[in-house]
Amino acid sequence: MDKRITLKISKIEDETKDIKTFTFNHKLNAKPGQFIMLTDFEGGEKPFSISDCSENEFSITVKKIGEFTSRLFQKGVGDYMSVRGAFGSSFFVSNGKVLLVGGGYGSPPLYFLAKKLLKAGANIAVVNGAQTKDDLVFCDRFSKLGIKYQNITEAGCLGRKGTSVDLAKGALTKEKFDFIYAAGPEMMMKALQGVIGEVDYEFLFERYMKCAIGICGNCTMDPLGIRLCVEGPVLPKKIIEQLTEFGKYRRDASGKRIRY
Repeated sequence: MDKRITLKISKIEDETKDIKTFTFNHKLNAKPGQFIMLTDFEGGEKPFSISDCSENEFSITVKKIGEFTSRLFQKGVGDYMSVRGAFGSSFFVSNGKVLLVGGGYGSPPLYFLAKKLLKAGANIAVVNGAQTKDDLVFCDRFSKLGIKYQNITEAGCLGRKGTSVDLAKGALTKEKFDFIYAAGPEMMMKALQGVIGEVDYEFLFERYMKCAIGICGNCTMDPLGIRLCVEGPVLPKKIIEQLTEFGKYRRDASGKRIRY
Protein backbone atom coordinates (compact mmCIF):
# COMPACT_ATOMS: atom_id res chain seq x y z
CA MET A 1 0.00 0.00 0.00
CA ASP A 2 1.42 3.39 -1.01
CA LYS A 3 -1.40 5.46 0.51
CA ARG A 4 -0.21 8.00 3.06
CA ILE A 5 -2.03 8.07 6.40
CA THR A 6 -1.76 10.72 9.10
CA LEU A 7 -1.71 9.20 12.59
CA LYS A 8 -1.29 10.39 16.16
CA ILE A 9 1.43 8.89 18.32
CA SER A 10 -0.55 6.95 20.93
CA LYS A 11 2.30 5.80 23.19
CA ILE A 12 6.04 6.38 23.65
CA GLU A 13 8.23 4.01 25.66
CA ASP A 14 11.86 4.62 26.64
CA GLU A 15 13.87 1.48 25.93
CA THR A 16 17.32 2.94 26.68
CA LYS A 17 18.67 6.49 26.92
CA ASP A 18 18.62 6.87 23.13
CA ILE A 19 16.18 4.18 21.94
CA LYS A 20 12.40 4.62 22.05
CA THR A 21 9.35 2.68 20.89
CA PHE A 22 6.56 4.67 19.23
CA THR A 23 3.08 3.15 18.99
CA PHE A 24 0.23 4.16 16.70
CA ASN A 25 -3.43 3.14 16.84
CA HIS A 26 -4.15 1.85 13.35
CA LYS A 27 -4.98 -1.46 11.67
CA LEU A 28 -1.81 -1.88 9.62
CA ASN A 29 -2.15 -5.61 8.81
CA ALA A 30 1.64 -5.95 8.77
CA LYS A 31 3.66 -9.14 8.83
CA PRO A 32 6.96 -9.74 10.71
CA GLY A 33 9.90 -8.28 8.82
CA GLN A 34 7.96 -5.59 6.98
CA PHE A 35 8.58 -1.86 7.39
CA ILE A 36 6.86 1.52 7.13
CA MET A 37 7.96 4.87 5.72
CA LEU A 38 7.57 7.69 8.23
CA THR A 39 7.69 11.49 7.93
CA ASP A 40 7.12 14.29 10.43
CA PHE A 41 6.07 16.93 7.84
CA GLU A 42 9.32 18.82 8.52
CA GLY A 43 11.50 17.20 5.88
CA GLY A 44 12.59 13.74 4.91
CA GLU A 45 11.01 10.31 5.03
CA LYS A 46 12.67 7.31 6.65
CA PRO A 47 12.06 3.54 6.73
CA PHE A 48 11.50 1.82 10.08
CA SER A 49 11.02 -1.88 10.76
CA ILE A 50 7.87 -2.86 12.61
CA SER A 51 8.69 -4.12 16.11
CA ASP A 52 5.15 -5.16 17.00
CA CYS A 53 1.73 -5.25 15.40
CA SER A 54 -1.66 -6.33 16.70
CA GLU A 55 -5.23 -6.02 15.47
CA ASN A 56 -5.53 -2.26 16.01
CA GLU A 57 -2.04 -0.89 16.67
CA PHE A 58 1.59 -1.14 15.57
CA SER A 59 4.96 -0.03 16.91
CA ILE A 60 8.39 0.99 15.65
CA THR A 61 11.55 1.05 17.77
CA VAL A 62 13.99 3.83 16.93
CA LYS A 63 17.52 4.81 17.89
CA LYS A 64 18.42 8.50 17.85
CA ILE A 65 21.26 8.70 15.34
CA GLY A 66 20.64 11.73 13.11
CA GLU A 67 18.60 14.84 12.35
CA PHE A 68 15.36 13.03 11.55
CA THR A 69 15.39 10.75 14.59
CA SER A 70 16.42 13.66 16.83
CA ARG A 71 13.27 15.49 15.76
CA LEU A 72 11.24 12.33 16.29
CA PHE A 73 12.55 12.08 19.86
CA GLN A 74 11.14 15.54 20.56
CA LYS A 75 7.62 14.42 19.69
CA GLY A 76 5.04 13.59 22.32
CA VAL A 77 1.90 11.49 22.63
CA GLY A 78 -0.78 13.06 20.46
CA ASP A 79 1.62 14.54 17.91
CA TYR A 80 0.92 13.70 14.27
CA MET A 81 3.11 11.68 11.93
CA SER A 82 2.56 10.54 8.35
CA VAL A 83 2.91 6.87 7.50
CA ARG A 84 3.14 4.79 4.32
CA GLY A 85 3.13 1.01 4.38
CA ALA A 86 3.50 -1.69 5.35
CA PHE A 87 6.05 -2.57 2.67
CA GLY A 88 8.35 -5.42 1.71
CA SER A 89 8.66 -9.14 2.21
CA SER A 90 8.10 -10.90 5.53
CA PHE A 91 9.61 -13.78 7.47
CA PHE A 92 8.51 -17.36 6.84
CA VAL A 93 6.63 -18.49 9.95
CA SER A 94 7.89 -21.94 10.95
CA ASN A 95 6.35 -24.33 13.46
CA GLY A 96 9.63 -26.16 14.08
CA LYS A 97 12.60 -25.60 16.36
CA VAL A 98 13.98 -22.16 15.54
CA LEU A 99 16.79 -19.83 16.60
CA LEU A 100 16.41 -16.05 16.48
CA VAL A 101 19.63 -14.00 16.40
CA GLY A 102 19.41 -10.26 17.11
CA GLY A 103 21.96 -7.50 17.13
CA GLY A 104 21.62 -4.11 18.84
CA TYR A 105 18.70 -1.87 17.99
CA GLY A 106 18.09 -4.00 14.88
CA SER A 107 16.62 -6.84 16.94
CA PRO A 108 13.07 -5.54 17.78
CA PRO A 109 11.47 -6.95 14.57
CA LEU A 110 12.36 -10.39 15.93
CA TYR A 111 10.00 -9.77 18.86
CA PHE A 112 7.09 -9.34 16.44
CA LEU A 113 8.26 -12.52 14.68
CA ALA A 114 8.59 -14.46 17.96
CA LYS A 115 4.95 -13.75 18.83
CA LYS A 116 3.81 -15.11 15.45
CA LEU A 117 6.08 -18.15 15.79
CA LEU A 118 4.59 -18.93 19.19
CA LYS A 119 1.09 -18.87 17.72
CA ALA A 120 2.27 -21.30 15.03
CA GLY A 121 3.57 -23.70 17.68
CA ALA A 122 7.30 -23.18 17.15
CA ASN A 123 9.95 -24.06 19.73
CA ILE A 124 11.90 -20.81 20.05
CA ALA A 125 15.33 -19.81 21.32
CA VAL A 126 16.54 -16.20 21.12
CA VAL A 127 20.08 -14.80 21.42
CA ASN A 128 20.41 -11.04 21.58
CA GLY A 129 23.64 -9.05 21.56
CA ALA A 130 24.91 -5.47 21.42
CA GLN A 131 28.07 -3.44 21.94
CA THR A 132 26.89 -2.13 25.32
CA LYS A 133 23.78 -2.46 27.49
CA ASP A 134 22.59 0.89 26.09
CA ASP A 135 22.07 -0.77 22.70
CA LEU A 136 20.51 -3.97 24.06
CA VAL A 137 16.74 -3.78 23.75
CA PHE A 138 13.60 -5.85 24.37
CA CYS A 139 15.28 -8.13 26.92
CA ASP A 140 12.22 -8.06 29.21
CA ARG A 141 9.79 -8.45 26.33
CA PHE A 142 11.50 -11.55 24.98
CA SER A 143 11.76 -13.04 28.46
CA LYS A 144 8.06 -12.49 29.16
CA LEU A 145 7.16 -14.63 26.13
CA GLY A 146 8.31 -17.69 28.08
CA ILE A 147 10.91 -18.73 25.50
CA LYS A 148 14.61 -19.53 25.82
CA TYR A 149 16.44 -16.21 25.92
CA GLN A 150 20.09 -15.16 26.30
CA ASN A 151 21.79 -11.80 25.92
CA ILE A 152 25.38 -10.61 25.75
CA THR A 153 27.44 -7.45 25.17
CA GLU A 154 30.80 -6.88 23.56
CA ALA A 155 31.74 -4.71 26.54
CA GLY A 156 30.97 -7.54 28.96
CA CYS A 157 28.85 -5.28 31.16
CA LEU A 158 26.21 -7.98 31.78
CA GLY A 159 28.61 -10.60 33.08
CA ARG A 160 29.76 -12.15 29.82
CA LYS A 161 31.65 -10.69 26.89
CA GLY A 162 30.99 -11.47 23.24
CA THR A 163 28.48 -11.18 20.44
CA SER A 164 25.15 -12.72 19.55
CA VAL A 165 27.03 -14.74 16.92
CA ASP A 166 29.10 -16.26 19.74
CA LEU A 167 25.89 -17.24 21.54
CA ALA A 168 24.41 -18.61 18.31
CA LYS A 169 27.51 -20.69 17.64
CA GLY A 170 27.28 -22.13 21.14
CA ALA A 171 23.59 -22.95 20.71
CA LEU A 172 24.23 -24.63 17.36
CA THR A 173 26.88 -26.91 18.85
CA LYS A 174 24.44 -28.09 21.54
CA GLU A 175 21.13 -28.27 19.69
CA LYS A 176 19.72 -28.94 16.24
CA PHE A 177 17.52 -26.22 14.75
CA ASP A 178 15.16 -26.39 11.79
CA PHE A 179 15.42 -22.71 10.90
CA ILE A 180 17.36 -19.56 11.83
CA TYR A 181 16.22 -15.93 11.65
CA ALA A 182 18.46 -12.89 12.08
CA ALA A 183 18.11 -9.11 12.26
CA GLY A 184 20.81 -6.59 13.10
CA PRO A 185 23.99 -5.07 11.65
CA GLU A 186 24.98 -6.51 8.30
CA MET A 187 28.45 -7.52 9.45
CA MET A 188 26.86 -9.45 12.33
CA MET A 189 24.70 -11.36 9.88
CA LYS A 190 27.70 -11.99 7.62
CA ALA A 191 29.57 -13.50 10.57
CA LEU A 192 26.51 -15.56 11.48
CA GLN A 193 26.32 -16.94 7.95
CA GLY A 194 29.76 -18.44 8.50
CA VAL A 195 28.67 -20.54 11.48
CA ILE A 196 25.20 -21.65 10.37
CA GLY A 197 26.29 -24.64 8.31
CA GLU A 198 23.47 -26.38 6.45
CA VAL A 199 20.57 -24.94 8.47
CA ASP A 200 18.05 -22.95 6.43
CA TYR A 201 17.75 -19.27 7.30
CA GLU A 202 16.32 -15.81 6.56
CA PHE A 203 17.99 -12.44 7.27
CA LEU A 204 16.39 -9.01 7.61
CA PHE A 205 18.47 -6.38 5.78
CA GLU A 206 18.47 -2.66 6.50
CA ARG A 207 19.75 -0.38 3.75
CA TYR A 208 19.19 3.21 2.64
CA MET A 209 15.73 3.47 1.06
CA LYS A 210 14.06 6.37 -0.70
CA CYS A 211 10.81 5.32 -2.37
CA ALA A 212 9.90 1.94 -0.77
CA ILE A 213 8.11 0.84 -3.94
CA GLY A 214 11.00 -0.32 -6.13
CA ILE A 215 11.34 2.68 -8.43
CA CYS A 216 14.52 4.51 -7.39
CA GLY A 217 16.78 1.46 -7.23
CA ASN A 218 18.79 2.85 -4.32
CA CYS A 219 18.40 -0.29 -2.21
CA THR A 220 19.36 -2.84 -4.87
CA MET A 221 22.00 -5.45 -4.13
CA ASP A 222 24.57 -6.85 -6.56
CA PRO A 223 24.62 -8.88 -8.71
CA LEU A 224 20.91 -9.82 -8.79
CA GLY A 225 19.46 -6.33 -8.60
CA ILE A 226 17.32 -7.42 -5.64
CA ARG A 227 15.33 -4.42 -4.38
CA LEU A 228 15.26 -4.63 -0.60
CA CYS A 229 12.11 -2.52 -0.42
CA VAL A 230 10.19 -4.98 -2.63
CA GLU A 231 11.87 -8.41 -2.82
CA GLY A 232 13.32 -7.72 0.66
CA PRO A 233 13.99 -6.62 3.31
CA VAL A 234 13.71 -10.27 4.39
CA LEU A 235 15.75 -12.51 2.11
CA PRO A 236 16.08 -16.32 2.11
CA LYS A 237 19.27 -18.34 2.16
CA LYS A 238 19.16 -19.22 -1.56
CA ILE A 239 19.16 -15.51 -2.50
CA ILE A 240 21.64 -14.31 0.15
CA GLU A 241 24.22 -16.85 -0.98
CA GLN A 242 24.23 -15.20 -4.41
CA LEU A 243 24.78 -11.62 -3.16
CA THR A 244 28.36 -10.60 -3.88
CA GLU A 245 28.06 -7.31 -1.97
CA PHE A 246 26.75 -8.84 1.27
CA GLY A 247 29.12 -7.84 4.07
CA LYS A 248 31.39 -5.96 1.66
CA TYR A 249 29.74 -2.64 0.83
CA ARG A 250 26.53 -0.63 0.99
CA ARG A 251 25.30 2.49 -0.81
CA ASP A 252 24.84 6.04 0.43
CA ALA A 253 22.03 8.46 -0.57
CA SER A 254 23.67 9.10 -3.96
CA GLY A 255 24.09 5.39 -4.72
CA LYS A 256 27.87 5.47 -4.16
CA ARG A 257 29.37 2.27 -2.78
CA ILE A 258 30.65 2.53 0.78
CA ARG A 259 32.86 -0.34 1.94
CA TYR A 260 32.36 -1.84 5.39
